[in-house]
Amino acid sequence: MRSSNLKWTVAALLFCTVIISSCAQTKSKKYTKIQRYIDAATGENLVGVSVYIKSPKLGQWIGTSGYADLERKTPLKKNAIFGLASIGKTYIAVAVLRLVEEGKLGLDDKISDYLPKEIIDGFPTAKHVTIRNLLGHTSGLYNYNRNPELNELYLSGNLKLDTLSHIDALRRYAYGITEHTKPLGEYKYSSTNYLLLSKIMDTVVAKGHEEYMRDDIIKKYQLKDTYYKQTPPERLVEHYGDIDQNNSTENLTKETIETTNWYSGDDGVYATIEEGSLFFQRLFKGEILSKATLKEMTTWNDNKNPDYGLGLMADKGFPYKFLMGHSGRGIGMTTDLYYFPKQDMTVAIFCNSGLRSASRNYAKTYYRMRKRIIKKLFLF
Repeated sequence: MRSSNLKWTVAALLFCTVIISSCAQTKSKKYTKIQRYIDAATGENLVGVSVYIKSPKLGQWIGTSGYADLERKTPLKKNAIFGLASIGKTYIAVAVLRLVEEGKLGLDDKISDYLPKEIIDGFPTAKHVTIRNLLGHTSGLYNYNRNPELNELYLSGNLKLDTLSHIDALRRYAYGITEHTKPLGEYKYSSTNYLLLSKIMDTVVAKGHEEYMRDDIIKKYQLKDTYYKQTPPERLVEHYGDIDQNNSTENLTKETIETTNWYSGDDGVYATIEEGSLFFQRLFKGEILSKATLKEMTTWNDNKNPDYGLGLMADKGFPYKFLMGHSGRGIGMTTDLYYFPKQDMTVAIFCNSGLRSASRNYAKTYYRMRKRIIKKLFLF
C-alpha cells in the first residue's frame, strides 16, 4: 500500500511539473511574440513603446522597445516616466469621488452650487448639470480642447499657454458653442467637464485641487514616480509627434510638458507604466474607494454597449469580453491602460509618439501593434 501511494505521489509531482513547464513555455512564447510586435512598431515610425502585462495566468511582464530620447539614442527603460494625457481624468475622478466620500461633494449636486455665474451662463445646459454629469461626460458642454481655432493657434506657435488662463480658454473656445455636443444626459466626451471638476474641487478644498491631488492621492498611496502638473525631475522620456503631418517625427517635449502642466483636471499626470498600472489595480481591487463608490464609478452609461462610467472608459468586445480603464491621446504621447476583470488582467501600453494631429501612418502603426498584442494575449 505504501509503495502504491508513493507511485501516485511521484506521478502527481511529474504531472504538475509538466503542467508548470508547459505554462512557463506558453508564457515565454507569448511575451517573445509581443516583444517582436513592439520592436516592429518602433522599427517603423514609433519612437518608444513600453508594455505592461499582469495576470494570474501570465504573471507580470514589462517589455520596452525603441528610445526614450531619439536624438541621443537613449534606450527606453522600464522605469521611464511618461505624460499620461487623458488617463489623468481617472485620477481626477478618483479625487472627486474621495471628496464625495468625505461629504464635501454630492454626485447629484448641481455644478451651479460651486461655480461662478459667468460659467453657468456661458453654457446652454449648465444650470441643470450635476457633478455626476461632468464625471460621466453627459453634460452637453462643448469640448474646448477640440476647438479648431484653439488648436490651430497653439500648434502654429501663435498662442502660448502661459498667457491663457483656464477661464479665458472657456470664454474664447467653449461658451455658447453647441456644435458637436449632445443633449444633457447623453454621452459625449468633453475635456471641459474635467476642467470644471478641477475648479469645483478648488472651491471645496482649502489648499486647492492640485495639492489635494499631490497629498491625498499621490502621497497617500505612496506613488513615488507619479506627478500632477509638475515636471518630473528625472527619467521623463522625450515626447515626439508629427504636427506638420508630413510623416516626419519631431521632438515635441517642450510642447508636451507645457500642455501637461497647463491642463487642469483633464490631463496633467506623469507616471511610470508600472506605477500607473498598480494604481489602477488597487482601484479595481477596492483599496482606494469604498465598494459603494466603486460601484457608482463602474455604472456605465449604456449597459448593453458601455462607453463610459465616472472617469472610466469601458468596452465589450471580442476576444476579451470586457475591459475598463482609460486611454490618452496627445501630440507627444499615446497611452492605454486597461483592466480586464474576467481575466483579472491589466494591460498598459505607453508610447512617446503622439497620434493627435499626426499623419495617419502613425496611428496605423500603433493600432496594428495594439491589435496584435490583444490577439496574442486572448486568442492564442
